[in-house]
Amino acid sequence: MNLKNSDGPILGPEKSASGGEDLRPARDSWGRLLATFLILLLFSYLGIALSRQSQGVATLWFTNGMLFAIVILRPREVWLRYFLIGFLADTLADVLWGDPLHLSIGVALANSIEVISSTLLLTHWFGSPFNLSKRRPLVAFLGVAVIGATAIASALGASWTLLFVPAGPWWQLFRTWYLGDILGMAIIAPLVYILQRPGFFAILHPSQLGRTLLYLTVPTIATLLVFTHNQDPLIFFVFPALLLVVFRLGFPGAVLTIFIMAVISIRLTVTGYGPLMLITGAPMLHRIVVVQVFLAVALFTAFPVAALLEEREALKLSLQKSETRYRSLASIDSLTGLANRRAFDEQFETAWQHALRKAHPLSLLLIDVDRFKSYNDIYGHLGGDDCLRLIARKIADALIPHAATATRFGGEEFAIILPSTPVEPAIAIAEDVRRAVESLRVSHPGGAWEGIQTISVGVATAIPQPDEPALSLLQTCDRALYAAKDHGRNRVETAALASPPQ
Repeated sequence: MNLKNSDGPILGPEKSASGGEDLRPARDSWGRLLATFLILLLFSYLGIALSRQSQGVATLWFTNGMLFAIVILRPREVWLRYFLIGFLADTLADVLWGDPLHLSIGVALANSIEVISSTLLLTHWFGSPFNLSKRRPLVAFLGVAVIGATAIASALGASWTLLFVPAGPWWQLFRTWYLGDILGMAIIAPLVYILQRPGFFAILHPSQLGRTLLYLTVPTIATLLVFTHNQDPLIFFVFPALLLVVFRLGFPGAVLTIFIMAVISIRLTVTGYGPLMLITGAPMLHRIVVVQVFLAVALFTAFPVAALLEEREALKLSLQKSETRYRSLASIDSLTGLANRRAFDEQFETAWQHALRKAHPLSLLLIDVDRFKSYNDIYGHLGGDDCLRLIARKIADALIPHAATATRFGGEEFAIILPSTPVEPAIAIAEDVRRAVESLRVSHPGGAWEGIQTISVGVATAIPQPDEPALSLLQTCDRALYAAKDHGRNRVETAALASPPQ
């Protein structure tokens, strides 16, 4: 961040610096490194150029924050490469601007210390990759990187510059450097960070873009109105618009808004517009410092609130997922992995009401594992559990072509609900299931059919009537199941729905 006057001679330091999901790439190619170097070089040079428009002060220093945001999302083994290209880009930008090499190296080293110390401390405390959008890491970032590391870099840079250039009092040089560095790290680092987050582009999706632009327009217009009005100090009008975006667009929206506000307010202040012109007799440097303080207050207000809201939203989603998961677990039979009786009751009532509204047929299959008590007596309860799991898996596989699901009705019984299915297709499905279990050839010396384990299936179908309860179909299917068992087992039987009483 070099301090130059508009004619070019050096007045002080020109500072050119480099700046569940895991966003880190597996490896960084030399092409990626070269592209990063060129981007850092461009923005470092741009920061120096901007200083010429504001009496030698780089009002917003880009590259330290850029490099920090890039590094924290990458594996540790590539950090050194990025630190080196940041140092080289910083040094080269200063040299291209016309600073002596020895001055450029010292300034670049000060900026590198800022980025390296921030990266090492924050990832040591919060892990890597560093999550800048969570409340605690964000507060630590504001304290360590934005306030602490920038102060160290500014002190080192100012001291190094004064060894070679008579740039005025040390504290003034430090202050002008420090404020620009604070804003650069605090605004640019979160901006580059969110640009690397897949979730950021959700607010730019065509379905959300209109809403996003609408909310961003509010603080943009507010900032333009405030900083084109020279008669009254209306800066406070910006904050309600800023908070609107924070609550509606979250952390990504807050970062974008602060960046937009910075561009507008700094540009208009430097060109002589806005409420800061009311500070009579103050030099432009003082007005620039005030607008920097205004932006610092805005981001220190918005970012923690946005991070807190994002954490609350993440907690809400986590609770919703947990609730869904526990609801699912509450409906799953732990032995077989099929839906349990509770789930059957809910699904059966829903299917009955749907069939009643649509006047569609509803079929029900009840399945009993033949002579299962005898199987348990022979192989024990653990062997019986293995048998039930095997049969349940086979029943589920047999239902895949029919887009139906099985439930464990209780004990060694299973049930299958077949919406919009007449009796003949239901019988065919029942036969498919029966043959599938028979094909397992599970040995059962006490079985009723060739020494293997089999099942019996009862089938019932009805078109529900307003005066009939769902229980009537279940009772009819139960009669069909008993008929299958009475007629020798390993078979499918049907039963007609009894006429309702007159």
